[in-house]
Amino acid sequence: MLFSSDEVSQYITDNFEPAWESVRPVPLVTIDFGNGHKITRTLNGNVATHVCAADGTLLDVLPGVYTAEEYKRQLEQFVLLHRYAQLPGPAHARLKVYHEQQAALLAKQKAPASLVEVRGGPSILGIETTVQLVASGRSNRGVDRAASAAPPAPPAEKIAGWKELAEDTRINESLRRRLIHEKLAATGKVQPKDITKWLYKEVLKADLDDPHLGLGELLNRQYPFAAEDAATKKK
Repeated sequence: MLFSSDEVSQYITDNFEPAWESVRPVPLVTIDFGNGHKITRTLNGNVATHVCAADGTLLDVLPGVYTAEEYKRQLEQFVLLHRYAQLPGPAHARLKVYHEQQAALLAKQKAPASLVEVRGGPSILGIETTVQLVASGRSNRGVDRAASAAPPAPPAEKIAGWKELAEDTRINESLRRRLIHEKLAATGKVQPKDITKWLYKEVLKADLDDPHLGLGELLNRQYPFAAEDAATKKK
């Protein structure tokens, strides 16, 4: 839904130096029906989009998947965030205030502030512009703001997936983003690798150190030999 969108892909190409990193092998599950027929599917994957400065400093994170429209809007904010971090003065202090303010607004179920480009006076290089963080003019409830960004409903046969994507977007832009803002406000200057395990475990609920990715209880609930297998592994 995201990278298959030509508009989103082109925006990324024009404004970022994109890089992809896999944080663990892709888990696969195979079901053998016993009659020579098998199916194999990927299992419980997730994704996060990080925006970094040139030195690798993490500026912000988008957790999970979004509707294409809202994802592009967030990327536009990331472009301005990068410029905001480069304004005169200590970048780490400015980013700390940014994350603290966003977290506080989301905790009150208010829309986060928006970064906007502001035209200033003339200079020898032309008209100067700067970036400011201002109160959002959108809905004052994060859940309503994200839900309103959902695209028009697709054909009936795809409506279930569309509703799930819109709901993921709503949760991403309320609860999950708040957790990320709180974390980055507290940790200060970090790189993506410094919070990867925390992000996947606490925000995306996909513990990278869990070999079953949280599905152990489900997989073993009705398996009659679970106790014997566990005892064998301890030997």
